Amino acid sequence: MLKACSHINQHGEIVPITPQIKKQVLKTVNELNEDGLRVLAIADKKVNNQLDDYSVEDEKELILQGYLAFLDPPKETAAAIKVLENNGVSVKILTGDNKLVTRSVCKEVGLGSEKMINGSALAKLSETELEETVNEYNIFTKVTPDQKTKIVKALKKNEQTVGFMGDGNNDARAMKVSDIGISVDTAVDIAKESADVILLQKDLMVLEKGIISGRRVFSNTMKYVKMTVSSNFGNVFSVIPASIFLLFLPVAPIQSLFLNLIYDTHLVCLFLGIM
Repeated sequence: MLKACSHINQHGEIVPITPQIKKQVLKTVNELNEDGLRVLAIADKKVNNQLDDYSVEDEKELILQGYLAFLDPPKETAAAIKVLENNGVSVKILTGDNKLVTRSVCKEVGLGSEKMINGSALAKLSETELEETVNEYNIFTKVTPDQKTKIVKALKKNEQTVGFMGDGNNDARAMKVSDIGISVDTAVDIAKESADVILLQKDLMVLEKGIISGRRVFSNTMKYVKMTVSSNFGNVFSVIPASIFLLFLPVAPIQSLFLNLIYDTHLVCLFLGIM
């Protein structure tokens, strides 16, 4: 915005922007960013009312009027980040904010010591270098929607299961290419349509509960599969060799069904369901 401005409203007086004033403006913005505030510059310009339309060429010699600062504090349930890490889930932050705002927010949620890399640096990396970088860094700032997608794909190429949580238009594509797309019921429509899971509660701890429950279901499913395979293997291994040498069936069909009833179904499912 400063590049498009030639003057500034300073205490009600319009004066040219000098290098010293520009330095002061940037200092003020950095101080606001360090406090976790997002800053928008407001500028205007008197134009010829007779013009029917305007172009980028008209966006010059603006007058900087001031700033709008927005505070978007982290949710109280952001403590879920540490809980997820304790359960073996690595948390990575992909944001379009600059490093100053991101560092301030990360400190509030306990991630202040993490290394950061911005979108400009990522744009210079090859595909192989990106795959190495996504493992080294956990915080990515000033990234574009396309870079979010590339980061997710790079993580998947590293044989990692990736869950991507987002609620805006810029997150939809990354959610699509991730293994699990997560959104909230207050997100924009395209984000909810791209998600595999939609959180109905404003509580990030739901993620931890979902991961634990999913792991329990997967573990019980694998136990049942192993039990079933081992039981059926025993039956097949006993019946087929015996059938070659015996003139009668070693196990009647009703007996085989009865064994499956005991070993494979009701009792096993009952015990797995209460584990």
